[in-house]
Amino acid sequence: MSTSLEKIEHIIVLMLENRSFDHLFGYLKMKDGRIAGITDHEFANYSDANSPAPVSRWPVQRANEYVIPFDPGHEFRDVQYQLYGPQLTPPFPPNLPSVQAPMNGFVYRAMESAVSAQDASLVMGCFQSDQVPLLSTLANEYSLFNFWYSSMPGPTWPNRFFVHAGTSGGLIDSPTEEQILHGYSFNTIYHSLDKAQLDWRIYHDGLPQAAGIDELRLEYVNPFTKHFRSMQYFVTDVRTNSLPPYVFIEPFYDVGHNYTGGNSMHPLNDIRRGEMLVKHVYETVRQSSIWDKMMFVVTFDEHGGFYDHISPPRAVPTGDDLRYANPHQPFEFTSLGVRVPAIVVSPYTERGTVIGDVDDPRPVHFDHTSILATVEKRYNLAPLTTRDNAATDLGIALNRSTLRSSSESLMTLPDPVRLNETQQLMPTIAAAAAPNALLSKNQRSMLALAVACDLKVTPVSEHARLQFRHQSIERQGELAAYMKEVEHKIQSRRVWDQR
Repeated sequence: MSTSLEKIEHIIVLMLENRSFDHLFGYLKMKDGRIAGITDHEFANYSDANSPAPVSRWPVQRANEYVIPFDPGHEFRDVQYQLYGPQLTPPFPPNLPSVQAPMNGFVYRAMESAVSAQDASLVMGCFQSDQVPLLSTLANEYSLFNFWYSSMPGPTWPNRFFVHAGTSGGLIDSPTEEQILHGYSFNTIYHSLDKAQLDWRIYHDGLPQAAGIDELRLEYVNPFTKHFRSMQYFVTDVRTNSLPPYVFIEPFYDVGHNYTGGNSMHPLNDIRRGEMLVKHVYETVRQSSIWDKMMFVVTFDEHGGFYDHISPPRAVPTGDDLRYANPHQPFEFTSLGVRVPAIVVSPYTERGTVIGDVDDPRPVHFDHTSILATVEKRYNLAPLTTRDNAATDLGIALNRSTLRSSSESLMTLPDPVRLNETQQLMPTIAAAAAPNALLSKNQRSMLALAVACDLKVTPVSEHARLQFRHQSIERQGELAAYMKEVEHKIQSRRVWDQR
């Protein structure tokens, strides 16, 4: 298929957090039958694992909150229950591609994290277009992918490793603090770009998760780096035509306050803040000279425990080593994870493009390594693993040979729904982010990453003190203060940022 990929000079990727396709886009099917969304007949069971009969059937419903008061489970074992239901017993079928998952355990598994069954049922909430007008507009105006899946059935860390390296090295769960401190080594897309003498940049607001990879951690703390850049400089860099060929954007997680003030769309974070970030990036590039030669990809690292009705399909294994595998839970990476939202924006994209035919019994699938395949194809780079070598690139979304006219591409996007609509949840959210609240597992992971970066810029003579401080941080107020300190220490050393 002929595409306009060769006309693209800037590939910009924004990866948000923890939302499924049906959760954000499922109801779009009501307006466009080409979209592989939901009907009112989808449901997930909530039942006792020891009982063969479901106690309740929780249907898909219009989401009624932009913030939910808990973080649904999405580690590898959680996802197995979400896909295969409450009757799942060990040994867990590790997403066997020959097994069609019934997708009926979402509410059941959410009960592990939620206070009540009613709260747990929030994972069945799906937004309608009037609730997420910005994302819905982008989906209608450019290209929406029906069948884009997370790269493996698990959490953020391994899935984000896939978008950088085409593999997680066998990792299927969130890493331990010890593993993060030790670091992860991969052959990344950035190494390939360096070899080809092509520039790249990771924009971030706060501590970027990409620093969990050894080579990127060293670059992140490098005072002379031009590869890591605070998000506050994004507008200036676009306007001065200083954007490199490949750009990856990490959102603001706000880990120190349990994600509540972030714009990543992580649960406890109001998703409208994430919409504002998308709007900011889109309008910045749309109103610039790079618009005619760029591709903007918006996707999500994994589903975050939210309902989706389509069983994950077969995947090509990564073909690399399993250094970071869990010996107690084998997984061969022969299946993708749960479906996630994905949009490609470009003036070479026809309005209203939907990628993936709902009537095709074997539609083309995409995952995060499709981003790598796109960069590799555009710049003639070698694949990193067998997964990205087999991945379908995103050129399929560039289905015009000529540019859309200026009037055909919106200069601005709608504003999100007003942020004051979640006031009724504020007491619950405030308690979850209280300074004296104990750290979650996710927070401890990011604490370890902050310490790992801090060790790189701290004299060896002070390492023992720093490690003692690490062990003493138990509460969110302490974490917030420490992470702010580390972020400031690293960014204040950057020569390029001080120009």
